[in-house]
Amino acid sequence: MLLPPNAPNSSPPPMAGTHVRRRTRRLARVALGLIACVLLGIGSAACGTSGRELREPAPGATAPPRRSSTTISNNNRVAPDDSNVVLRPTGFSLSSPAWLADGVIPMDFGCAGSDTAPPLTIAGVPDGAAELLLIASDVDVRSDTRWIVAGIPITTTSIAQGVLPPGAIAVVNSTGSTSWAGPCPTPGSSTTFQLRLYALRTPSGITAASDSPAVTVALTTATQAAVLRGTYTRPG
Repeated sequence: MLLPPNAPNSSPPPMAGTHVRRRTRRLARVALGLIACVLLGIGSAACGTSGRELREPAPGATAPPRRSSTTISNNNRVAPDDSNVVLRPTGFSLSSPAWLADGVIPMDFGCAGSDTAPPLTIAGVPDGAAELLLIASDVDVRSDTRWIVAGIPITTTSIAQGVLPPGAIAVVNSTGSTSWAGPCPTPGSSTTFQLRLYALRTPSGITAASDSPAVTVALTTATQAAVLRGTYTRPG
């Protein structure tokens, strides 16, 4: 479009355009400097004292499980722990017609004979007991459990030779069997053997598949224990 002869020109003079472009470039450089400073600050904050960069976890990643310093073993060669059971002088007792307390255990109840479980007599079961639990073991080697019987009714007054009381459950012992395995010292030596009968205040919940740790848990509810000991000698 043609302008009238005396109309003013609206275009800026050449020097004014140059000044605007220079100012724009300076502002751009300042902005870039500020962005760089911000990025450097973020990078420094993302570093720990070890100098290793912290990274975002991968999608779906989870923290590793914590390591525990306690390992629970289900090895039946580990004797059930009855250290919290307090023996009190009460009428609760365990005896056998086969030998006197702390007497000589007859040959038939160990590996030098027929190796059968001895007959037992139970008396004075404490009030409030819900179940009886029996453990036979070598006194000198507590890990050597030879018979573990749970679920014995509190009304039981005797256990016949070589059998389980009705309703009772035999648990695998240190020999790998649920059967009685009597004392068995080396030929020509003797050992002290014991049977401990525990009165539990709550049912143990033990089954034929239970292991020694499960028996240890059951023993935490024991209120009293009766003990029968004897000495077994194996001919040389």
